[in-house]
Amino acid sequence: MPPRLLEVTDVTVVGGGPAGAASAIRLAQLGHRVVLVERAERGRPHVGESLPPTVLPLLQTLGVGERVEAARFLRPRGAIVQWDGVLRDVRDDARDEPGFQVDRGRFDALLLDAACACGVTLLQPVAAAEPQRDGGAWTVPLRDRRVVRSRVVVDARGRRSMAGSQPATVALYAYWRDVNHIDPRTRVEASRDAWYWGAPLPDGPFNATVFIDAARCAGLPRAQRALLYRELLAESTLLRKLLNESSPDEVQVCDASVRTESEPAPDGLLRVGEAAFTIDALSSQGVQAALRSGIQAAVCAHTMLQRPSSAALAHRFHAEQATRTARHHAQLAQGFYAAAARHHGSAFWQARVDAGIAPRVTTESRAWPALDAMLTVDSRVRWTCVPALDGEWIALRDAIDHPSLDGPAIDAVALADPSCRAAAAVEPHPWRRACLCAAREAVASGARWPGRVVKRRRLCRLEFLAAFAVARRDALDRAPLPRASAL
Repeated sequence: MPPRLLEVTDVTVVGGGPAGAASAIRLAQLGHRVVLVERAERGRPHVGESLPPTVLPLLQTLGVGERVEAARFLRPRGAIVQWDGVLRDVRDDARDEPGFQVDRGRFDALLLDAACACGVTLLQPVAAAEPQRDGGAWTVPLRDRRVVRSRVVVDARGRRSMAGSQPATVALYAYWRDVNHIDPRTRVEASRDAWYWGAPLPDGPFNATVFIDAARCAGLPRAQRALLYRELLAESTLLRKLLNESSPDEVQVCDASVRTESEPAPDGLLRVGEAAFTIDALSSQGVQAALRSGIQAAVCAHTMLQRPSSAALAHRFHAEQATRTARHHAQLAQGFYAAAARHHGSAFWQARVDAGIAPRVTTESRAWPALDAMLTVDSRVRWTCVPALDGEWIALRDAIDHPSLDGPAIDAVALADPSCRAAAAVEPHPWRRACLCAAREAVASGARWPGRVVKRRRLCRLEFLAAFAVARRDALDRAPLPRASAL
């Protein structure tokens, strides 16, 4: 029987995890016809249960914030951490809403339900073959002999063979039952040759995970793998007593290596989530990164469909964001690797330090600028134009680049003039000026940047001014820097 055409649609999303579901929802919100293909049954279990508080704006963008809150997932504040030999009680700011500890089967199903409510056509469980280019469109053959044809494909199929410089890492994990009277916060611990993550989940189970070199369990039969898992847990200060009288389900293993897709995507195909990059589980931001990747890809696809002349710009933005996100998380993980290597002095941690990304250039910390201080742009600042999110589109925007930054930054364009007062650098956002004033009143006059006195990312523009020395308080005897758009 020959394949038959299911339907012609605007976008086919292959993969129904958080990244794929986020893309489908956002595309439907933007008015597109979307077919989402997911091979697994609804409610499949999956690791990656921690959602930090910073995921909340993404959930609101997708219109699922109330659904997630109504699901009654756990909402712990902070974590218990023993990383460099010191036990720390890390708590979130009490003024912020807490994040979530979710059951991934229920969470992923919730997102798919929201996609269907937005008008997305969901095909589940249906396996899809490799997308194929067909003239100016894409076809996705399905294992049930149907075919979906669309102008754009969003590849959200998860981990596959990708390039990576970090040592191969696997996660051994199991769900433990009857763990009673437990603090709902996450436990994170580093040992000489492994690190541990544990947290209670909604409806009772406790996930205890051990991250080790992949070579330690390669080829092990199931029984020996379970024995290794228990031996490793016995070395954990935070988990061994907690789980001593409990029993686990079957011990499972999954790849936890840090990888990045190095092959450029062809026109009309956008890789999202773990199909594009994977980040170290240390950050507990895998789901958040996947949601953001899916939302950004939806805007890219929207731009490609509605403004074909900007298709190349959208592809460039998508590729640059994946690279920048992977690099950002790699740099964050590098600090944890280095701290563990200093304390434990083991080959496990040193190998991750040696393979990591060098930290960005830092500058001497300096006093907070007064609001009436005169500021001049640092001589190393370079104006450029970069593709950026502009509402529902990808468009060129002026940006500042500097050796201290991870990449071009749009939020510093107020520094277009070669000199200005600090107060002007936070305009036209009076709340940023208010934040600065409040922070200055809360600390002594000798407070230094980049101490995180104010944790709000809204103050990133001021971090350009002082912490990264993008602006200096000394006068520069030179001509004004031209805007990139004027070149």
